[in-house]
Amino acid sequence: MRLLYPSLAVAAFLAAMPGCGDGKPHPKTTDVTGSVTLDGKPLAEGEVSFVVTGEAPALIPVKDGNFKGKAFAGKNRVELRATKALPKPANALPTDEAPRMNLIPDKYNVQSKLEANVTSGGENSFKFEATSK
Repeated sequence: MRLLYPSLAVAAFLAAMPGCGDGKPHPKTTDVTGSVTLDGKPLAEGEVSFVVTGEAPALIPVKDGNFKGKAFAGKNRVELRATKALPKPANALPTDEAPRMNLIPDKYNVQSKLEANVTSGGENSFKFEATSK
């Protein structure tokens, strides 16, 4: 019985603490699908990011030119990425990861003007075409 009271006090304290959320409403997530081509061919491997201001980006893997995942409803800026490993520098430690190079130009990622209007409850199928030049 002695241990019960401290446990109840801790439980009451934790229940009274505010949650980790920021208190703001967040857009609803919904299913998205689509395809990505690079120079007219399906992108073998990469990722597509759906970005809504003020939210963490939805990172969706691309495999054999196709993607399927969830993104926030509303107007999204879209970024495309596909990387390949470069040789490790001679002075790299065995635990160092190999540097990676993005195969898709910046105009499709950090400087992307691509957009997708993701609708809640609608069909959200998108096709993104990129060129390496």
